[in-house]
Amino acid sequence: MTRPSKSSGPGDPAPSKSAQQAKKLQDDQVMSTNNSSIVSKRSVEKLYHPGEAHYFRHFVRKFQRRAPLINRGYWLRMRVVDTLVRDFLRGSASRATERENAAAGRESKKRAVVVNLGCGSDALPWQCLARYPESCAGANARFVDVDFPDLIARKRETVLNTPDLRGPLTGLKESVSPGAGVVLESDQYVQVGCDLRDLKTLRRGLEVAAGGRLEECRFLFVAEVSITYMETAAADEVIRFASTVGDAEFVLLEQILPDGPSHPFAATMLSHFTKLGTPLKSVDVYPTVDDQHARFASCGWPADQVCVWTLWQAWADARFLQPADRTELDKVEPFDEWEEFAIFACHYCVVHARVGGEGQAMASPTKRESSIPVPIQAGAVRFDECQGQRGQRRFAAAMRLDGGEGTTGRQPTVLLNVLGLGTKSRLQSCDVFGLGGEAAGDWQPAAALREGGPTPRMCHTLTDLGKHGVLLAGGRESPSSPFKDCWLFDKETSSWRRTHDLPVPLYRHAATALGDSGLALLLGGRGKSEASDACLLYHPEAGWIECDVAGARPPAAYGAAVACGSGSDGGVYSGILTGGITDGLVSDRILGPGDRIVGWEVDVSDIKKPTITFTKLKGSSEQPSLAVEWLLKRFGATCFPLGNHEFVLLGGVTRDTIVGHQDEIIIFSVAGDEVRLVRRLEWPAEIPRPLLAGHSAVILPDSNSVVIVGGGATCFSMGTHWNKGVYTIRLQDRLGVDGEKEAAPAVSAVSPRWVHQKTIDILPGEKSFPPLPTTAARTALADGGSSAEMTPIPRVKLDSADDFERILRADRPVVIEGLNLGSCVSAWTLDYLVDKVGADRKVVIHEAASQVMDFTSKNFKYVTAEFEEFARRAGRGDRLYLRALSRDKPSEKPALLADDFPTLAEDFVLPPQLAFVKEKLFSSVLRMSGPVNMWLHYDVMANVYCQIGGSKRMLLFPPSDVERLSFAPGASSSGVDVFSLLDKPELARTHPHEAVVSPGDVLFLPRLWLHTATPIGGDVSIAVNVFFRDLDNAHYASGRDVYGNRDLAAYEKGRQDVARIANSFKKLPAEAREFYLLRLADELRERARTG
Repeated sequence: MTRPSKSSGPGDPAPSKSAQQAKKLQDDQVMSTNNSSIVSKRSVEKLYHPGEAHYFRHFVRKFQRRAPLINRGYWLRMRVVDTLVRDFLRGSASRATERENAAAGRESKKRAVVVNLGCGSDALPWQCLARYPESCAGANARFVDVDFPDLIARKRETVLNTPDLRGPLTGLKESVSPGAGVVLESDQYVQVGCDLRDLKTLRRGLEVAAGGRLEECRFLFVAEVSITYMETAAADEVIRFASTVGDAEFVLLEQILPDGPSHPFAATMLSHFTKLGTPLKSVDVYPTVDDQHARFASCGWPADQVCVWTLWQAWADARFLQPADRTELDKVEPFDEWEEFAIFACHYCVVHARVGGEGQAMASPTKRESSIPVPIQAGAVRFDECQGQRGQRRFAAAMRLDGGEGTTGRQPTVLLNVLGLGTKSRLQSCDVFGLGGEAAGDWQPAAALREGGPTPRMCHTLTDLGKHGVLLAGGRESPSSPFKDCWLFDKETSSWRRTHDLPVPLYRHAATALGDSGLALLLGGRGKSEASDACLLYHPEAGWIECDVAGARPPAAYGAAVACGSGSDGGVYSGILTGGITDGLVSDRILGPGDRIVGWEVDVSDIKKPTITFTKLKGSSEQPSLAVEWLLKRFGATCFPLGNHEFVLLGGVTRDTIVGHQDEIIIFSVAGDEVRLVRRLEWPAEIPRPLLAGHSAVILPDSNSVVIVGGGATCFSMGTHWNKGVYTIRLQDRLGVDGEKEAAPAVSAVSPRWVHQKTIDILPGEKSFPPLPTTAARTALADGGSSAEMTPIPRVKLDSADDFERILRADRPVVIEGLNLGSCVSAWTLDYLVDKVGADRKVVIHEAASQVMDFTSKNFKYVTAEFEEFARRAGRGDRLYLRALSRDKPSEKPALLADDFPTLAEDFVLPPQLAFVKEKLFSSVLRMSGPVNMWLHYDVMANVYCQIGGSKRMLLFPPSDVERLSFAPGASSSGVDVFSLLDKPELARTHPHEAVVSPGDVLFLPRLWLHTATPIGGDVSIAVNVFFRDLDNAHYASGRDVYGNRDLAAYEKGRQDVARIANSFKKLPAEAREFYLLRLADELRERARTG
């Protein structure tokens, strides 16, 4: 690490004390970046180099296994630097041998000196001595570590006190030349502690390390993400200084901004380092590989002796990796974070420069053509933002359900983004987006209420087969655990049913519907350990059929994009297939039928023996093939047909460069064996730019608009970028003259907007009862009274505490009348509460977007407001809800009215009849709400709900209904709006209980009864909810439980047991695993019913 602040020079005024403190703080923050880096390098060392001596372990106190993405990124960083250092050592040894042979010993050979600038705790010297002993000896190599004096002092102590580090060093001197910053010297290794701006001290230190004059050595300077923390001018001086020492090379690895600071990864990266207090200083001045090349050329390094790669280019360069190297990595740990890896690697560059030596000009990586004559259109894009974390999922798949005529009139159009990866894990749910505001809330999918659906997964496909439903195929759990089960989603009944399994488990395959035939074509994919060359046809009755391939078969690949462009009554369909990954690189393939219209052609006239033909396409005369291919051959992109032989390609990553903001959305056409780029859509500056990786997309019926939902990426170790809304992209053709940009008309701001309506759980497993009836049948059933039978909750009076204990033993809800709750029932008006609580008392409230609050989809936000403001807004009918928290320690202690609102506590009393409640008290919570419905949930503790002001309608369901009301495993809340479904067949198998509570009423809620509430009458609802423990304390989970809603200890342990049991079946074939787990599930059900 290097010092980022400017050093004082002769004649400069002495810095003030505050300036010195700020400088020291900056130094410490830069040094701290070393800590994270060496932990990651230690992870790579242990996992990827098990047969080598491990040196990073001496600098890392505790091993931490990093995520596969970080491991692979650091592996590549270390591999590139290691390769360039290795080549330098080998070249130095070879040249020394040549001199000896030529001069017969009359000329001393040049010593090779490797200088690690800002070395931190890097173990490069010991790794090279162990890996390349002959080259190190032949080059008389010496390694020099340079960094902050404080950091070097700590590293010195570690080296001196660690036999594995000290052992390889001979001629060790512990204190050499403090004036030159040298604190440790040996025949092989030197430590120099100095500020890199102090180039005089650095030169003196290098002279000591060189054992004489600098020109008698060959130097390799290495700066691995170090001098970027310096002011740019000072960093450039270091580069310039290195070019003056004689025979020298330089290896620089640092961040770049290949598509500018607005790229989501770049913005996340810059924000991350700024928050750490270590902003990247050079990246704005040298944002591209061309800028870095010019930087070195201007700092004394011959332009023809400077080569710059991005790390993504280095990944594909045979100098650094062979195909076998890339394949071997997957054997260490399975990997599927390709989009994130590519985007990360495109934002780092490595520079290799030479000066003063012998040799030919360096061969730079192939530059991609950037001046392709393709019109750039300012994209017509509308962004509909989602609140909070709503809609955040990646590697899901989306489907469109068009509105039709239902029992209540025209139904809304909705999008479902199904399964995928959430903020913490794979999701067992789907996001519902409605077009036209709250109208989409009328859509009530049966999948939210009933069993039967796919398990959590990602990297699957959804293919719309028209009246046959939407086909979900494959997907994966982990990169080495693919699925082969397939499901059909019935659009009419909104339910899943299992269909024919794939012949082999696959994920990252490409799938497309063949026109309106009800058939689907699936190409490629990845199995458990390798890519597939599958060419499969799906038939709703016959299942999956292997296609015969006429002619050349494309190589096995996964993550490609496919689309069907045309079909005929004769059963011949054609389309495009592009990209994918083969052997760890984005494929070069763009395949098509040669003399046909588009890329591939499949003949399904004989459904028992379908045939497919592939032919490679080429660019047109004005658009060379290479230029076209680098834009179209992508991994993780989506592709749709637009008609007239045109297609649109969105997102993904390309082989060795970033997909820029002008290239993310490409419209192209195919005619004969030629593919032609028609236009590029550029993101409008005023629209938040999405990261088109892991996104889901659907095309609207007019084939003129694409809707993108979800997506984003883990930005290496710097955070995660989530796309925060819905993007509607108009694809109409508005071409400029001679390729000039022309603004397209904006998507209408007054047209219906997409709204994230809810998140719905999908309960996994086969259906345990018949499919739901069709729309017509459901209408008939509804007319015939097929709905849940409502049970009124009885109202009782209590004469004594014994009466309440009898209610407890009965374990059924009741409304208790006639209790004396104190003066609160008559006194607690809004004005009174504001006066007693304090107008400026800060409270955290729920601010809802609609009347129906949904904890699952979080269609509300938490807002801190003054109590008077909250009371005023609630009184005028705003959708607000207050659930009071502990005033002193809201994240640690349960709420208690006496402690949190002491000025109100004397107004509220628990009468003698509720002595048991008072004795077993856990919390007492003030609740106030405007016109909002509480979401459906259960409480683990029994409680009494004391209505003080206003009235509420309460709906309760017995614990046995939990299976029918879409409670995900481990969740105590559901997204089902039961109020809107009471007269629908979807709730026919439930057992609702109902009560209306008015001021003075007390509702007893037994533990685990599912309940929800809606205010009635228009007044603000005011209540005190008192929770108490009616079980032995040993039954409750230990640890923090602020809300009193942590599941019982037996359930928490049981979930761990379930995970362990499921894991014990993991190695069985899928059918056997499912068979036995379902049998165990039946046993659990039986025990639940019989005790």
